[in-house]
Amino acid sequence: MIKEPTEEQRKIIDDTGNIVVTARPGSGKTYTVVEKIARALEDLYDYQGIIAISFTNKASDELKSRCRRKGLQVKSSFFGTIDKFYISQIIIPFASHVTGKTVDFKIEENFKNHEQYSELAKIDDHVSGRNESMLISSLRDGLIFLNISGETAMYILQHSAECARYLKARYKNIFIDEYQDCGKIEHEIFLQLVKMGITGMAVGDVNQAIYGFNNRFPKYLISLMSNSSFKHYELTINHRCHESISEYSLCLYGASSRITDEKRVYMVNVEGGEKEIANGIDYYLDGIKNKYSILQNCHCAILCRSNMTVNLMDRYIKTPHKKFDTTKLDKDQSDWARLFIELLRGRFDPEVSAADIADEFYSYEYEERKYQLAMEQIQVLFDCNINDFKQMQRQFHDIGEFIYPKSENNKALNELSEILSDEEQLSTYMPAKENEINIMTIHKAKGLEFNAVFQMDMYRHIFPFENCSDEDYHQMLNLHYVAVTRAIDVCYLMNGTKRYNKKQNKLVSADPSPFYDLPGLEERRNNVYWKLDEISK
Repeated sequence: MIKEPTEEQRKIIDDTGNIVVTARPGSGKTYTVVEKIARALEDLYDYQGIIAISFTNKASDELKSRCRRKGLQVKSSFFGTIDKFYISQIIIPFASHVTGKTVDFKIEENFKNHEQYSELAKIDDHVSGRNESMLISSLRDGLIFLNISGETAMYILQHSAECARYLKARYKNIFIDEYQDCGKIEHEIFLQLVKMGITGMAVGDVNQAIYGFNNRFPKYLISLMSNSSFKHYELTINHRCHESISEYSLCLYGASSRITDEKRVYMVNVEGGEKEIANGIDYYLDGIKNKYSILQNCHCAILCRSNMTVNLMDRYIKTPHKKFDTTKLDKDQSDWARLFIELLRGRFDPEVSAADIADEFYSYEYEERKYQLAMEQIQVLFDCNINDFKQMQRQFHDIGEFIYPKSENNKALNELSEILSDEEQLSTYMPAKENEINIMTIHKAKGLEFNAVFQMDMYRHIFPFENCSDEDYHQMLNLHYVAVTRAIDVCYLMNGTKRYNKKQNKLVSADPSPFYDLPGLEERRNNVYWKLDEISK
């Protein structure tokens, strides 16, 4: 059956100008973007396309997959992350226009191995003087530094008329998702492309900005909403969450319009700490699944503020579960470590292909031979069965040597070897099995959805921190909002009379989060008590 857009969605789809869309969770944002892309592709030549930028490879792959399932011929379009766009569409093809030299490029995460260029980290609004000559020198040396890829791309865009002409001729529209997570340089390049004549669409949710610790705030999304060059639209109808969950999440910001008859947000009170909460989830889970027709445990998630609570719930809960943990390899910031993580996750994710990973490192258009060889080597990993996969360290090594030939890293290889020989560590890169509950941090859950969500850590001094700034307060409120809106059918806000304090290494008295006291919330939730004597029967 063909889905018809809502009136809100229809207005956005029909507008052919520059627009900014603020979209609430579950409001059909991706559907609307796909329909906009379909309209944009209708009258283009084969050499033309659109730019579709997401902030994660997973989100980008999902958008591209949705477009293909709709039968769209994406032509010469770009789907990928913002850094990938800078590197593959601006820096690699046009760096020679500002350096006068054609070279093979190597992408570096930072300046660790190239201290002579460390001053480039100070680049802010304008590249000039010593920084300008240093940037050109680094490009002549074939170096692209990922942490200033945006500034590098902007410099080339401003100093190469050919680059600007190429982008304008090839791309007719640019779509950027999760705009609330945009930084300053991403915002400036988006505006620059729009100024050049590429029609822009920015989509975001001010209330899902949870990456303040990375200096990413929703101010650039807000600025577009008042920019006369953009028309502002809203997607307000939550098609994913039960209406009572949607209204509760809106009430966090004073934006709820009504109180529903059926309430599916529960404040659950338990006598005790994390162990007793885990016992309660074990006891009540089957009844919850039956009540809301949830078929598998993997459709349920326990979302935590910190990895400490993730580990506590993993220790205490008896129901089969999957903890999304952090390994030594995850903490290793080397090129080979990051590559190995991509390969491990890709091997167990049916939505990721060898071509997807090769595409992250090489442009098929400009580096076809390297792209093809990388894809073939990665495919060897992806084709082997799980038992053979554990013996494939040499193949990992060869892929690392091919993609990062100057970055061989024995430490990363040893960390990989430890993972391949340890079932528990290897399992952290696999999705949950059907009978396993997901246990993860709220940050890891962003962009995911579950039929039932159990949110932990809803305590004073945790949500939010004690004596936090206004900015941190809003970051924490947004994090709570993200947790609540991961739930499709029901959301449980878990509270014990005690909580574990890591510093004191003991249970301490716990008071409920002040977020519970925000106006209108009490009327929009049910307060229930899970009695320990009933659980222990």
